[in-house]
Amino acid sequence: MLQTLLRARFPRSLHAQLMLSLLVLCTLVAGTSAFFLLEHAREGRIAELDERANRIADLLSQSLAQPLWNVDRDAITRQLNVLKPNPEVVSFTVTATNYGVLADASNAPMPDPQARVVRVRPIEFTPPGNAPPEKIGEVRVVLTRAAADRGFEAARAAVLGTLALVLAVVYVTTFLLLKHLVREPIRRLEEMVDRIASGDLDSRCAIESSVELGRLAARVNVMAERLRDSTASLRESERKYRSIIENSLEGFFVLDRNGKLCDANPAMAQLLGYRDVQGMITAPRDDAGAVHAKPQPFSSGKTAQLFAMLQLTGKIAGLEIELTRADGTAVWCQLNARGIRYDGAAPQCLEGQLTDISGRKQAMEILTRHRDQLEEEVRERTRTEQLLRHSREQLRQLSSHQESIREEERRQIAMTIHDELGQLLTAIKINVSLLKLALSQGAEWQQKVGDIGGLAERTIDIVRNVASHLRPAALNFGLLSALEWLVQDFTRHNATVCTFLLEGREPSLSDDRATAVFRIVQEALTNVSRHAQASHAEVVLRCIHNHFELEVHDDGNGFDVAKAIRGDSYGLQGMQERARMIGAQFHIESRDGPGSTVRIVFNETTENVSRALPADSELR
Repeated sequence: MLQTLLRARFPRSLHAQLMLSLLVLCTLVAGTSAFFLLEHAREGRIAELDERANRIADLLSQSLAQPLWNVDRDAITRQLNVLKPNPEVVSFTVTATNYGVLADASNAPMPDPQARVVRVRPIEFTPPGNAPPEKIGEVRVVLTRAAADRGFEAARAAVLGTLALVLAVVYVTTFLLLKHLVREPIRRLEEMVDRIASGDLDSRCAIESSVELGRLAARVNVMAERLRDSTASLRESERKYRSIIENSLEGFFVLDRNGKLCDANPAMAQLLGYRDVQGMITAPRDDAGAVHAKPQPFSSGKTAQLFAMLQLTGKIAGLEIELTRADGTAVWCQLNARGIRYDGAAPQCLEGQLTDISGRKQAMEILTRHRDQLEEEVRERTRTEQLLRHSREQLRQLSSHQESIREEERRQIAMTIHDELGQLLTAIKINVSLLKLALSQGAEWQQKVGDIGGLAERTIDIVRNVASHLRPAALNFGLLSALEWLVQDFTRHNATVCTFLLEGREPSLSDDRATAVFRIVQEALTNVSRHAQASHAEVVLRCIHNHFELEVHDDGNGFDVAKAIRGDSYGLQGMQERARMIGAQFHIESRDGPGSTVRIVFNETTENVSRALPADSELR
């Protein structure tokens, strides 16, 4: 409060402040000096009054000894009246030891105790001879300080008057000097600085002296020179900057926190579909309730998101953002921006650059789509190559296995023909020779003929059996007859009961495809016979829409299909390969538990079967 009051009351002018400061300083110095001088003079006068009172008291104590000894009142009174006219004297009192007050001379009323100067001296009489002095009375001197004070007041008034006159002369003289030496040069300097501040950079201050104000004027002139050069450089830089921004092919803009564009360049307006920059900046907003409001490129939510990113990272670099053009269409841009701060607060505006990347975005999308398509094709090709390599390996192993099977079949056929068929033919030959001998000798021949017939029948059975294993004759009458014969033959030679069931019509297949289906079923029943330990097996052929499904199911022990494949189960591989050769889907369902199911799905033609079944390589 005191500081505010002082600022309000204190003069604003430097000249007035200096004069007031000088007046206060001189007053304090002169007043303090006068006070101490007057006090010193007053103390000197009081000391003189005390000294005078001592001298008067000593004088009276000596001069009144003889009159008092003689008790001469008149002589005492005359001496007192001699000193009584002095203005400092208030009263003289002489007292005898045995008689009391002998004389009392008063010159003025008794003042206050603080204004009195009292001295009391004993009066002694010295008798003749060597007798000691004898006190015979005392004298009391009372002086007043009033006269000294009156003289001091007059002197103080004269001193203060003189001091005031001197201060007035010094003040006026200093006022005129400061006005001439300080106030006028400062006023002229202020006028020049105001002209420079208003834009007149060619104005210069007159240097009238070499003292501080002259040096200040020289520095102001130097500052004006540098300011003019800086202003010219700044204008040139602004011209270059404006030229670069105006002619740039990329959009530059300044955006505030409310989503309003404060400034932009023509490329920005062209990018967003506006005629000019002013039309883009002054375009009515959607949220302003305008009838023909155009969509703003920066919505409130998008603006808040940009400022949040700016607050978090300090800048925005390489941000791909989708903006809305004046006609409502979308355009993809790359945004680079930084914040504009005022007074160290949070960014109030966003200064950014926009680059149209719609074409690049579209090309990237096409490239990404082609890349995804190429990756899918590469994956498909890789998978196909893996399947092909796997199939080749399986085919090689299967070919080797089939070759070994063929060699085993040849060996079995050779052994059968050599051991059984050869023995039978040899027995027939021997019997024929014996029959000839018997006929030539006329012996019994009917028994031999019967033995030869039996041997011939056994030979025929062996030949039929070998022929059936090489190719069942039932295949000549269709797949259905072959499957029925296979089921009957399996039941006749195994303890497992096997049944065949047809659901729908019979498929019409070529000889090769029918043979392949027959061999798959034959291999499946062979596996049931060898490994399943089943009590019942079932072969089902059903017609479903335009394709056929054949299942071989048993209630025996299940097995781990994947483990069997990894264990080089050539029987399963052979079934898969036969199914692939005729364009069928092959599937096995089996677990460690009761039952297994082998399923193939095929068409009457060689087209691949498209059905929601697992792939050939998928086994559960």
